Amino acid sequence: MKNAFFLVLACCVLSACVSQQEEFGNGQPALHAVQDQELRVLMDRMNGLMMERFMTEQEMDIERDRFARQIIDASKSLSFTATALVDKLPGLNLDGDAQKAFRTLAKKLGQQAKDLQTETENRRYNAISATLHEMSATCMACHTLFRKL
Repeated sequence: MKNAFFLVLACCVLSACVSQQEEFGNGQPALHAVQDQELRVLMDRMNGLMMERFMTEQEMDIERDRFARQIIDASKSLSFTATALVDKLPGLNLDGDAQKAFRTLAKKLGQQAKDLQTETENRRYNAISATLHEMSATCMACHTLFRKL
């Protein structure tokens, strides 16, 4: 508890420090004023970490559920986008092999998005990271081949 008090006190002092817009004689803001935004982000993160420590199990479940809903919504949107990519295929003027590769990658991305949605809905949170890595590789492969279009 004593450490938490000192951490909060340090955050307050830093906050007061970065809120001042001191200037040196040359019209340039003080270094800590230049780094104001970075310090604020860091302080917000530190505050968040402290609060996470004191969260009850029920509060953590609520946060997990909130993030899970966001992942599910993003997965649905990405799945829809992957289908739309296949619909754009005729206008891309690709030869037969390129069309097949594009269609395969778009369908793979759509399936991965559905997998991510299913994993999240079933609370298989440990599987999400691997699926996101696979999705990133699929995106990179497609962009490497077709981004210039």
